[in-house]
Amino acid sequence: MKANVLLIFFLLLAACSNTTTNFNVDLKSVEGYGVFLPGNVILFPINDSVYYRNVPNDISEFVVRSLALQKDQYYWNRYLNKQIDKNTLSKIIDYYKIDTAKFTNVNVDCEVLFLIGDKDDRRIIIVDSDNDEDFADEKINEYDYPITVEKQKEIAQNLPVILTQYEYFENDAVQTKSVKLMPSPYKGTMGINYNTDNEVEKKFFLFASFPEYKQGVISLNKTSCEVIASNYFSSNIYETNRTKLFIFPKTDVVPSELNGDIPFGIGDIFNVRGNDYVIDSIAKWGDNLYLEYIGQNTHPYGVTEGFYVPRFSAYYLDKSLFSFEDFKSKYILFDFWGTWCNPCIKLIPELQKINNEYKDKNFVLISVAFDSDPNIVFDFVNENKMDWLHLFVDQTQFDKNSITEKLKISSYPSTLLISPDREIIARNKQIQEIRKILNDKLNAL
Repeated sequence: MKANVLLIFFLLLAACSNTTTNFNVDLKSVEGYGVFLPGNVILFPINDSVYYRNVPNDISEFVVRSLALQKDQYYWNRYLNKQIDKNTLSKIIDYYKIDTAKFTNVNVDCEVLFLIGDKDDRRIIIVDSDNDEDFADEKINEYDYPITVEKQKEIAQNLPVILTQYEYFENDAVQTKSVKLMPSPYKGTMGINYNTDNEVEKKFFLFASFPEYKQGVISLNKTSCEVIASNYFSSNIYETNRTKLFIFPKTDVVPSELNGDIPFGIGDIFNVRGNDYVIDSIAKWGDNLYLEYIGQNTHPYGVTEGFYVPRFSAYYLDKSLFSFEDFKSKYILFDFWGTWCNPCIKLIPELQKINNEYKDKNFVLISVAFDSDPNIVFDFVNENKMDWLHLFVDQTQFDKNSITEKLKISSYPSTLLISPDREIIARNKQIQEIRKILNDKLNAL
């Protein structure tokens, strides 16, 4: 009898543990971009012939391009159709880490066709929204062209959104799915060169966006929190390295990329009312987000002001390991730069001044070169008399634990001023603002 009671007790304890440490957030789709910066994918010219029919006769000049919505099956389709050989397929499988067990030999029509051309002095786009390779039964979307970059920005988020069908192989069956697509003929200031001799192909720029994000609510530590997630608007599915989120108490100000706020990614830790949670994973279709409770933490990790620097790996130019233990009681100014970055180079004289002004106090300047060759950085540093500490991050090798990834550095130059207890007290402030903060902090010691 006692054994049974103990068994029931431990089962209840395990159940309570699971319910308080693991969380599943149900997410719903919302059309638009919300608080995130818009994104898209470029549709490049098609190298192979593609079947389509019934192009309207009054379209003077056009090209047809495709967008694969299940890339692994798309490459398998191409192999079955003898458009790529076995060696090429093997390289693709290795590169994308494709699970070949998920292929089917049944043809899956996972490509959506787009026609872009000219008609009556206007640019037109037709999307094969019913996925039947027939353009006759589709709406012709017309766009003013050419227009200024300013006008392109003005209308960018108000272009036509087209509900489109496609096939997807999942759970051992070919399924028909729908997705919202926003095509655009506008490239803004982006420089694009197509690797083709076809002059007509070179004429047309075509982009597609998936203008839809996810939203949900979860109670964490008796606090109602809102969850907003996007996949960069460049895909129909959510991938670990292509997901960004905001998770925040509903009583707080809504964060926004448009205002410079930095979203979380999968694997990041966030804090709600003194409790840490890790963003474990997200479902492929973005309809479920999985969180795990870590524990109490009065020094929450983050990448914006008021949070504490997360753990990262970093190395000096001589390949020795960086450690905060070497800088106890010191304020640290991290300067993120590159030899390829002209604005970064223009900032060097200001960094030299601030280093000379505070280096004999409880302060250290550390530049972090995001570059391709440490030898080039080393020579540049010596030539420009940058006589302070220097870290190096190889821009050709992705490392999820690097200082630039952990601190979510996406623009250069960037600066980060942290206190002796590793709290971020200034991010991307002007040098004069940093100088004022240092004066206040160091004079108070």
